Amino acid sequence: MINFEWYRSFIEVYRVGTVSGAAQVLHLTQPAVSQHVAALESALGNRLFDRTPRRMVATEAGQKLYTQIVGAIEQLESIPHKNSALETPQTIRIGAPQEFFTERILSQLPQDDRTFYTVRFGLTNDLIQQLKEGKLDLVIATQKVTLSDIECQLIFEESFWLVGPPNLEFHGFKGGDRADLNALDRWLSSQHWIAYSEELPIIRRFWRVVFGRRIDLRPKLIVPDLRAIRQAVESGFGLSVIPDYLCADLVEKNRLTLIFKPDRDVTNSLWFAFRKSEKQLPKIKRMLDFYL
Repeated sequence: MINFEWYRSFIEVYRVGTVSGAAQVLHLTQPAVSQHVAALESALGNRLFDRTPRRMVATEAGQKLYTQIVGAIEQLESIPHKNSALETPQTIRIGAPQEFFTERILSQLPQDDRTFYTVRFGLTNDLIQQLKEGKLDLVIATQKVTLSDIECQLIFEESFWLVGPPNLEFHGFKGGDRADLNALDRWLSSQHWIAYSEELPIIRRFWRVVFGRRIDLRPKLIVPDLRAIRQAVESGFGLSVIPDYLCADLVEKNRLTLIFKPDRDVTNSLWFAFRKSEKQLPKIKRMLDFYL
């Protein structure tokens, strides 16, 4: 007779990809989880995972079993305990770029007594690796990830504006005329700049789209925080290219000067990234339903 806990261990190993990670989620020892999976494989007469040095990779039989049972397991686990009128508390582990999460996501997070959040900030590549390792449930990615076990859904598209300090004296640029763009190019090349990193990722992309060439400049200030860049521009350190959601309000209040907003928007998409195997989990569905 198959024990229900064998199925639970199988589900978590499938989701997390490691026995140790599944053991942490289930609050069991690694040997116990390994025994559960081995017992289930023996009872079903099929190998459910290929064991590799780093991960447990589901076999075709394992993938089929997961699809067959995951809905029933989740439904059973969602039933409140007999002595409790509340649903089991759940923690959603989110990875995100700090500025976007703080400005656009934090105030909109669903709030109730049974939902808890753990947030990690970092670069998309690092956060996606943590997602694959089962350390995160959801990542807000600044680029679409193309991995077989990760799904992405578009949540936001940001546009970039070229801004300077308040009361900046410059001749306006319409941007529709080539001569006007050449004049803007020459003027900008003589200004002080504030950048996110030495590679100038945002500024280089803006320059390539607007002027059709690479930029060669040495920033006066490098600071890896878009909100700090916004403050530095306002304080007169120089010019920068900033997402519209961070600077539109300050431009309206005359705390920043809008130097140039291209006719052809320079945009970047942000995505919810999650493991495909967990798309139907209530906590993932809730976040997707709330923001999409």
